[in-house]
Amino acid sequence: MHRIVVSDTTAITHLAKINALHILKCLYHEILIPDAVYNELTKAKKTQPGALEVINASWIKVTPIKNQIIAAKLKAGLDLGESEAIALAIEQNADLLIIDERKGRIVAKPLVHNIIGMAGILLEAKKAGIISAVEPYIIQLKNTGFRMHNDVFDFILNQAGERNSSAHSK
Repeated sequence: MHRIVVSDTTAITHLAKINALHILKCLYHEILIPDAVYNELTKAKKTQPGALEVINASWIKVTPIKNQIIAAKLKAGLDLGESEAIALAIEQNADLLIIDERKGRIVAKPLVHNIIGMAGILLEAKKAGIISAVEPYIIQLKNTGFRMHNDVFDFILNQAGERNSSAHSK
């Protein structure tokens, strides 16, 4: 089944930081990103984690926004990448929007069918057998500056069946 999946910048950048961008490819096969996300990933500096992968990945498709009015309205409270990702998800009638920022998720919730963040991606990857454990990925992400509240960390480990796998950092 082909699903339309749109992504914001965060998941791509952080998974690239830990050399785990393949998780997105394995789970979704193709991801659409708007111009603003592409620019955030590639234009600022080519050393940005994920920049070369995005430039060279045939499975990440840059898809321009047709209705700039939606993106402009969303931009009032969000950054450009988030607003364009939400607008693209609406335009494409996406099955899934990958977005982690709380404010963006709140705005997107009534507008998009399904929303997933980094935690959900890792849980899906474990369920699909792409990764064997969620905890090492979360620890690596946290070490790169990815922010995750300890309650969310605990919840994810519980959902992954890894709650008692080790003493995790608080």
